[in-house]
This record gives sequence, structure tokens and C-alpha cells, in this order.
Amino acid sequence: MLNNSDKVLSLQIEVFSIIIITSVLLLFLFLIGRAIKKSDPLAKPKGLVLIGMIYYQMMSGLTKDNMGAKAAVKFAPYIATLALYMAVSNLLGLLGFNQPTGNYSVTLALALITFFLIQYTKIKVNGVGGYAKGFFEPFPPFVIMNVFGTVAPLISMSLRLFGNITSGGTIMMLVYVFTEWLSSFVPLIGGFNFIGVVVAPALHAYFDVFSGLIQTYIFIMLTTIFIGNELPQE
Repeated sequence: MLNNSDKVLSLQIEVFSIIIITSVLLLFLFLIGRAIKKSDPLAKPKGLVLIGMIYYQMMSGLTKDNMGAKAAVKFAPYIATLALYMAVSNLLGLLGFNQPTGNYSVTLALALITFFLIQYTKIKVNGVGGYAKGFFEPFPPFVIMNVFGTVAPLISMSLRLFGNITSGGTIMMLVYVFTEWLSSFVPLIGGFNFIGVVVAPALHAYFDVFSGLIQTYIFIMLTTIFIGNELPQE
């Protein structure tokens, strides 16, 4: 926190989680890249090389199914990076860290990247004139609805991710508070939240693991579908 007369500047707590995730992922990708460079292309892949190949094939196949083989070459690296970052961010709550995706500025930033890619693809395919003309089709009065339709993916994707992650974290916080209150009524061991220890793992499995991975899948699927809809059919 920096104080300058009456001005106070503070960093949001999710910033530290973002730094941790970025550092870990960069190290992980560096190790995979080095392992691939040192590997024998004729040998059976194993270890980090195998993990990298499986993940690449999975993301490349998903992108190809929704965007076509030609577009997959260009967009698969972005989709793979986005999926990896979001999955780790959503699962970070299991380690007691604040999830970056529980901050709307983060989910909005991720959705903005997808939004700009959609508009870039639409302009590239139709040209600037065709892009502008599309707002007035099929009739000029439809311009208002077309503008809202253009912005809708940005709002829905950012709020969906933020809402699901935040609601899961809030529910888990309430569960811990409630179970701690119940545990306090038990003599001798009431100072320890033993009820929470029993109940929390199953709830974490749903809210952090299942819901976190599902939200990652939904986000990248919507990204590939929205961009793919603007591409010419192969």
C-alpha cells in the first residue's frame, strides 16, 4: 500500500495469485519446451513430452472441430493457453489462494480478448465496410439490437465465469463458518472445526474441481464457437 497525502493505492489480493500462476505456468512450459527439444523424435514420448503432446492434440482437436483445420493452426495456441490458465486459476482455491477468476477485472479481461478476436475475425472476413453494414441488416432499425448482440458475448462470458467462481467461494466460506459454529458446541474438541474437515472435501470436489473445470470448458468452447461462426465454412 502506497500513501501519498490523501491518496491510497492498494493492490487487489488476486494480483499475488496471478503472479504465482503466471510464474508456475511459465516454468512448466519452459520445462516442457526444453524436454521436447532434447527428445528423440523417433523414440516413444514419455514424461513431460508425452504430457505436452497429449495436451496439444486435445486442444488442437477441440479447436479444429469448432473452427476448422485452417483456423485451428492459428487459434489453437491461444485456446490451449487460455484453457491452461483458467483451469489452474479455478483450481487454485484448493490450495487456499484467492482465485484470480473470482475477480471480475480478470474475467472481463479474458472475455475482452475473445471479444476482440471475434471482431477482428469478422472484419478480416467481411472487410470494414461489410462489418459496418452488418449492424444495419436485415433492416436499418435493427442496428440497436445488432449492437447489443455484438456486445452480449463479452458480458455473458465474463459474468458467467465470475459468478460461478465467486458463488462457489462464497458458499465454501459460509460452510466453514457454519461448521465451525456447530463444532464449538462439542466439549473438549469444540475449538477445532472437525465437522468442516469431514464435510468440506466433497464440496470442494464440486465447487473447485468439477465446477472450475466445467467453467473452463464452457469458456473455451464458447470462444471457439463464436470465432468459428465468423469464419467461412470450409
